[in-house]
Amino acid sequence: MQGPEASADPRSADGAVTGAAMLPALNALRVPGEPTRRLTVGVFPGAGDVHLYHALDSGYFQQAGLEVNLVEVVSSDQQMAGWNDGDYDVMHTSPDHLLRGLLKRDPVAVRAEGIGELAVHRRPGSPLPTDRWAVDNAQSAFAFVLRAVLADVADAPVTDSQLLAVGGTLQRFQALPTAAVDGTTLHPPFDVLAAEKGYPRLGGHLQVAPDLITNVVITPRATAGTWHTRAYLEVCRMSTAEVLTAGARGIEAALLRHGLPAAAARAAVPGLLGPAGLSTSPDVTLRGMEAVAGLRRRFTPAWQPPCPLESLIGPRREH
Repeated sequence: MQGPEASADPRSADGAVTGAAMLPALNALRVPGEPTRRLTVGVFPGAGDVHLYHALDSGYFQQAGLEVNLVEVVSSDQQMAGWNDGDYDVMHTSPDHLLRGLLKRDPVAVRAEGIGELAVHRRPGSPLPTDRWAVDNAQSAFAFVLRAVLADVADAPVTDSQLLAVGGTLQRFQALPTAAVDGTTLHPPFDVLAAEKGYPRLGGHLQVAPDLITNVVITPRATAGTWHTRAYLEVCRMSTAEVLTAGARGIEAALLRHGLPAAAARAAVPGLLGPAGLSTSPDVTLRGMEAVAGLRRRFTPAWQPPCPLESLIGPRREH
């Protein structure tokens, strides 16, 4: 016979999850006698961090013996520089950064995460040879997705000279109405918000690179197997499962509590509940890394990975 916790609905009246049943499991993650471990985590702002917001708001990291501080960045260059300077213990970022050979401290990917489909949006009208496309970095995965979508879906390939470095997704979204650029690559909630503002979608990464891993959790190899990293990843897993169980109302509630505007919280839901969203497998697979490498190789033919792709994948989570 099941106990009351097994049959309890984890959702509250507003759709948020209560998490009462998680407390025993979270307590078990702590190592007896170990002090609370402080972790500084480098992230891009966006709805894809909803499981982190939910875990923080619910006290799950603290319950697991962790003091987690999220530090938001505005560009991949800033994030990589912070990693190399030792500012972050953990980083949520594009797996493509591992392939560029620029990261120090021997990083490995220990968890895959879906932030929603990467979609290309442009002002109304067909792409033109004079278009300027906003990117974070011309050598980033988001830029390669943009180029693949324009070439394969829109039949409008672009050159390096058409790419304009603007910054992270928020900064690129904010650049659209300024007329400084004609289009860019976005993810939830920015994709829906852009369409609502009159910037229609041209295509997305599921059309040109469906196996692409869009986001990974990175740690130094030396700490990938420690108790605090395992606890961090387990909290991410459990919090993501709770948010998925709560559904649209739970996602909106978590994002609103974090301070996102209501329109952004609502716009994030379709992508986060879609095929490239929160339900993405947490396993960092060789197939997924090969898709990331294949996209880079397509647009930089002379590129070679700095090391075997398998070596960039950290220890697998025990099931």
